[in-house]
Amino acid sequence: MRIWVTGIGIVSPLARGARATMDRLIAGDRAFAPLSLFEIAGTRARIAAEVRDLSPEEVAPPGEAEGWSRTDAMAVISAREALAHAGIDPRAMPVDLVVGGTTAGMFETEELLAWLSHDPSAIAPLKRMLSHPLSSTADHVRSAVGPFRRVRSVCSACSSGANAVLLGAAWLRAGLSTRVLAGGADGLCRLTYTGFGALAAVDPDPCRPFDRRRAGLNLGEAAAFLVLEPEDAARARGAAPIVELRGWATGAEAHHITNPEREGRTAARVMRDALRCAALTPSDLDYVNAHGTATPLNDVMESAALRACLGAEVSRIAVSSSKGQIGHTLGAAGAVEAAITALAIARGVMPPTGGLEEVDPECQLLHLKEAREAPIRAAMSNSFGFGGTDSVLVFAQPERFPPPPGAGSAPQRRPVVVTAAATIGPLGVLSSRGGAAYLEPGPPPAEGPIAFNTGAHLDLARARRLDRAGRLTTAAVLTAISDAGLGAAPVDAGASAGDPAADAAPSRTLPGAIVGASFGSVDASTAYMRRIYDKGAKYASPADFPNLVPSSPVGHASIYLGLRGPVFAMADLGATAEAAMVTAIELITAGEGEALAAGSVEEASPMIERCLGPICSEVVNCGVRSEGAAVLLFESAARVRERGGRPVAAVAWWSSWRGDGAGALAGAPAPAPLGSPADAAPRAQPCVPAPAAVFVGRQEERIVACLRGSPWAEVPRSTLASRAGDHEGAGGFAAAAAVAVLASGALASVLILGGAPDRGYAILLVAPGDA
Repeated sequence: MRIWVTGIGIVSPLARGARATMDRLIAGDRAFAPLSLFEIAGTRARIAAEVRDLSPEEVAPPGEAEGWSRTDAMAVISAREALAHAGIDPRAMPVDLVVGGTTAGMFETEELLAWLSHDPSAIAPLKRMLSHPLSSTADHVRSAVGPFRRVRSVCSACSSGANAVLLGAAWLRAGLSTRVLAGGADGLCRLTYTGFGALAAVDPDPCRPFDRRRAGLNLGEAAAFLVLEPEDAARARGAAPIVELRGWATGAEAHHITNPEREGRTAARVMRDALRCAALTPSDLDYVNAHGTATPLNDVMESAALRACLGAEVSRIAVSSSKGQIGHTLGAAGAVEAAITALAIARGVMPPTGGLEEVDPECQLLHLKEAREAPIRAAMSNSFGFGGTDSVLVFAQPERFPPPPGAGSAPQRRPVVVTAAATIGPLGVLSSRGGAAYLEPGPPPAEGPIAFNTGAHLDLARARRLDRAGRLTTAAVLTAISDAGLGAAPVDAGASAGDPAADAAPSRTLPGAIVGASFGSVDASTAYMRRIYDKGAKYASPADFPNLVPSSPVGHASIYLGLRGPVFAMADLGATAEAAMVTAIELITAGEGEALAAGSVEEASPMIERCLGPICSEVVNCGVRSEGAAVLLFESAARVRERGGRPVAAVAWWSSWRGDGAGALAGAPAPAPLGSPADAAPRAQPCVPAPAAVFVGRQEERIVACLRGSPWAEVPRSTLASRAGDHEGAGGFAAAAAVAVLASGALASVLILGGAPDRGYAILLVAPGDA
């Protein structure tokens, strides 16, 4: 199918609205000015690209603004514009939502976190903390703009917004969605402002991407959303396309948590992947909207990658960076720049690179110092994030090129299997068959951190940059891929030598990971902010800051293990593990991945236990929390057969929903009566083999509501929290236990259910021979 972009919305430091923002970009205007949101003693830089006159009160329901953030406000305003531009009302037709970001409500909560950290005994649920979780922005867009059917929050640092668009496109190509609102939003905050300063990455003057005298980036804030639709659906309602989304790709460098590969091998590989997906060649491109951060390392890397990808065409294809005008908007950047690229094609005008005067000899490309009017047949938008998650989107004039191969055929959904599972929790480090231990009777876990000997599972020298969440995540993913015989190829952090085979392979074929945390590194962020408030910006640690990005744990795992396929984080409160697993299934089903480890990591934290858990996840007085990491390794069935692997379970069905969950299992295959083979059941009622069970992480009323009226309501149910810990990641342990009992033959079918306030997920696994 062709995918059309039918609506665009932008809130930028230059203007509110896509049209107004583009007008000012083309005019060469720059948004940098003295920062007014906050003051921090000792900062080297005092400017930013700030969205002025913005307040959560604009979009929050009356009396609810205390729990909303500036990030939410920008997201809601731009989402409304995109839907209005497309002529779509989510109340009248099904629409799905993907939001990328990194900061959410950090600006609104960081001062409170610093204050609470002085007296942990005084920590209590506070309504103001509702805006803190990364998933809060998607929740608020849904409540203010929706309803939406499927809702996800994605983080891959500075490529988050681009990966939100990529996920939406994958849903459409696989026939999982009919329309998607995809984008990103990030607001300025003290944590990121001082953190980039600590990395010596910020220019105190307006930045100069690709310039010989460039000295770093300037931070900005923004939001942008794109409405994506299949061509036939858009035509059926009389909608006209702005541009066609032709291709996309994402892949990890597996190199360094902050520094890019100097040679740009991975970036070039991902660009080639995106062009291959688009069925285009460099000769079809006329413009590239570069990531172009104005940092010395990134601009050289991207220039090298463009030369490697574009070849002889590099001297013809115009390049510019929007960050020279609106700053680096972090998690929103990929979506904002995708929107700018789409509008450039639609208008036939390429915006310039603000601040560029003298091109660095190492960055020689066809740079635009002024806007250029010219037809743009196709264009590419590059986004590169902390941890080396590189993502590329390709847009084209509608119907300018022949449809991509297979565009006219019905969506193809590939079978997905599970080849391994791993847990790190109160019972130690367990592989695929060990997860069943959490089903056995026994004492509850001890309070506080679990016993975990890093040196027994990881090389201490190579793990030195990893925080606790990063080490737990890396060890869990390593255990799973080793158990599956997948054979990850570890890459030394900071190594310059690449793997020629991996450099040539499409990113979709390489192992990746989707691992998140409900609230990120809360205690580390709190300690970091306390130092800033108490002592000033000079105490911002360049070693600590990268670990505070929500995608840091999975980024570290990618670097340590050499995972070079899709790598990003999910966040969805107490259903984060299930959200990551369902997303991995969807990506593999859609052909966007071959092998993805998916799950979550949760650390013991007084701040989560006493404040964020009760108010956001509604985890209150439920037992000992503990901590841990749990992942499942999902692969395409075809790939497992090809490599001679052996699945331990097969994915028979999955779903996600918003609301109370009533009727959510209506489409699920029913369990066959015990003693009755599934093939003997009436064909009008698809069945899965008996014996069957339902596994849940935590016992909650929303799970009971989901089961009510379903054939699965009468099936035996097991809860894992009493042994694994009653924390937000318990659902990952339930999934791992399901894999263990299916692998052992003790059960033939397990329905895994997980949820959090106003959301839920279901995954039905069956024994591999019953798939």
